[in-house]
Amino acid sequence: MITPSQLTAVAELSASFADGNVDITSRSNIQLRGIQTKDLSSLVHGLELAGFIPSPLHDRVRNIVASPFAGLGFGEILDTQAFVRELDRRLVADQVMAGLPPKFSFAIDGGGPWFGRDRDDLAIRAVNVDNTPLFHLAIGGTLSGFGVRVDRAVDCILESARMCVEISKELEMPARGKRIASVPRAVNRLLDALSGFLVTCPFPDGSSDVGDMPVGISPCERVGFVNLVPSVPLGRLTAEQTLSIASIAKRWDGDIRLAPWRGVVFGSVPESSISQITATLAAVGLSSDGKDGYRGVAACAGSTGCDASLADVRRDASLLARRLAGRCAQPGWTVNISGCEKQCAMRSGATAELIASSSGYSLRINGQFIASNCSLESAIDNVAACQAEIPIEVFS
Repeated sequence: MITPSQLTAVAELSASFADGNVDITSRSNIQLRGIQTKDLSSLVHGLELAGFIPSPLHDRVRNIVASPFAGLGFGEILDTQAFVRELDRRLVADQVMAGLPPKFSFAIDGGGPWFGRDRDDLAIRAVNVDNTPLFHLAIGGTLSGFGVRVDRAVDCILESARMCVEISKELEMPARGKRIASVPRAVNRLLDALSGFLVTCPFPDGSSDVGDMPVGISPCERVGFVNLVPSVPLGRLTAEQTLSIASIAKRWDGDIRLAPWRGVVFGSVPESSISQITATLAAVGLSSDGKDGYRGVAACAGSTGCDASLADVRRDASLLARRLAGRCAQPGWTVNISGCEKQCAMRSGATAELIASSSGYSLRINGQFIASNCSLESAIDNVAACQAEIPIEVFS
């Protein structure tokens, strides 16, 4: 959740002290690149003034993920916005929470379609039990079989986090949910400590997991209003595009959300203004129909932003998008383009995976190895054929 004034501040700070771009991450955060050491203190001061760092001590562990459509009428059992705000406020107020490892993540799922891809350290997901909502507890992506009452949900997840810190010290292991869930002694210790909160709970219905990028217009719970999701190519906005998004939200009193598909949601904007809004976005190069070729395409920083990268993968991803433009990608269709074998920040299980080497790309499609050291042109041909459901030719 971000305000127009905060988004404006980010754009201006990036233009003044970074490379002029605003990257949205897969955790729905913002990343600025190309900052010179001499400008760092000025940048941090600007972020503090905009309200981005309420607690420097806790900042690296304030990773709370919810649906970017929370409270916007997208099939949820519960609106999770208030839970997110309360958890954030209480994390900042608790000194123990500063002991969590960096990137420790919390997820609060209202029970509608879920768009995150990470196995969060601690997660609660709304389920209906005899017409009464409960939150089902998951640890490191593993469902526990237990739930917690809605009015005790934040207390439970905070106690769970405290126990992760305590268990890591007792058993000399990382305080990460996935690690704790894999060690019976650790997970049993955690569940025993939470016994006062937990009740038996059915497992959530996984059929609502979509994990796709819903570009375009969707219904909103408010009559006469809609939600709008524009395409953000490769998760990167220019300062000009960022200012345009902030201006739109301010003018039409929209609710801006950053999304885990590295994009943006305009929540609850007047349906009568959609043509004006989409025209304003188009003027700065942001499509609202999902046919710009970038849907489902992800790339790492590439050689322009990372010394380890063996190719300018962002340029190559743009060439692929140009080839795919005008088509409608199938739901769930994804492409990862990585500059090296590390595949930093890439989603798992992509339809097509391109990994750069010193002499070309290795290519996998639907998990099947297709070629190594193939040219960019050959890789693009294969990926385009895959999207069009044409038989794949193996290139060397």
